[in-house]
Amino acid sequence: MQLDYDYVIIGSGFGGSVSALRLSEKGYKVLIIEKGKWFKGKDFPKTNWNLKKWLWEPRVSLYGFFKMTFLNHVTVLSGVGVGGGSLTYANTLPIPKKEFFNTGSWAHLNDWESQLKPFYTKAYEMLGANTNPKLYASDELIKDLAKDIGKETHFEATKVAVYFGEAGKTVPDPYFKGKGPDRTGCVFCGACMTGCRYNAKNTLDKNYLYLAQQLGAKILAEKEVFNVSVLGKDDGSNGYRIDFKSSMGKKSRASVTSKGVIFSGGVMGTVPLLLKLKKTSLPKLSDVVGKNIRTNNESLLLVTSTDKNPKDYSKGIAIGSILHTDKNSHLEPVRYGEGSSFSKALTMPTIHNKFALFRLLGIIVCFLNNLPDFLKPSSPKNMHNVLPFYCLCKPWIARYKLNWAN
Repeated sequence: MQLDYDYVIIGSGFGGSVSALRLSEKGYKVLIIEKGKWFKGKDFPKTNWNLKKWLWEPRVSLYGFFKMTFLNHVTVLSGVGVGGGSLTYANTLPIPKKEFFNTGSWAHLNDWESQLKPFYTKAYEMLGANTNPKLYASDELIKDLAKDIGKETHFEATKVAVYFGEAGKTVPDPYFKGKGPDRTGCVFCGACMTGCRYNAKNTLDKNYLYLAQQLGAKILAEKEVFNVSVLGKDDGSNGYRIDFKSSMGKKSRASVTSKGVIFSGGVMGTVPLLLKLKKTSLPKLSDVVGKNIRTNNESLLLVTSTDKNPKDYSKGIAIGSILHTDKNSHLEPVRYGEGSSFSKALTMPTIHNKFALFRLLGIIVCFLNNLPDFLKPSSPKNMHNVLPFYCLCKPWIARYKLNWAN
């Protein structure tokens, strides 16, 4: 039986894009199916108040690239679009410390630090990793904090996937000997997470996916896979049929066939799809699909300046510095571009118990008692003063396992 492709990859984020390039390099015929849109610089919003361009929520006709999934005990943030999470992540590429490789139930299985070292090197090369050359206001605050707590030597600029070069100047591909796209020097606008409009962020469509396309890989955007079924023998040896539909509200469906299928839609895309398929067309999938899934131990803390003449905390890159507070935790100042203060709207707590009314009343009283402080940083003039902190630690919320299968 003649199949349409050797491999179909569902999702174009980090896992899908790497698979696409490496399979294409081996000469396989590859198709990547992505439910999000293609984004160019001009397509990204100037601030995250432009929900139509920023948020992904097709049910209310929002077709941006930033998706929020609200579960019982955690809100999951992810990316949707050609390039997946790389469109909205903060560019940081830290390599874990030695303690990480020597702990956990899997530590004794191998010398993971040495085994993974060449792959970290390759990822740095592919993503154009550079050390942030400039510290701005929020970075200086963390640097001062490091001094105050005696951790000055544990503070450093981040390693990030950004082309710095000369600010605003476009040059031929600086990474892949001319095989990649032109790049433009970072202007330090702070808007990495609302989409880089200046062609400086090294998103996956500018490296792995771009190079895979040069080798013949096809990318089908705005299509969502809803079914995968076997052809012939139920072990999949004869290949698979992949059914997909428009993810943009249009009534169109189609299908392709492939020797193999790679599920790379991230946790929020892959796991629900696999659980659905286990009940229908792929009953032999493992019974542990959807179990023992954890968060990545990240706490987001919002901090707002109420100074009369505040510094501009929007300047820089999304995360320009890092403070290693101990062997298990580190603190990073995070910034959005000027005017992107939508995050403040997300600080209203979600309450599901019998004390909800009392908690809500307490919030209202607190708001009224501190009305001037609440209103001042919320005005258009001071929107850019919102300074979120990204604390990678072991928060209480990480204790919860996300067991979809249950």
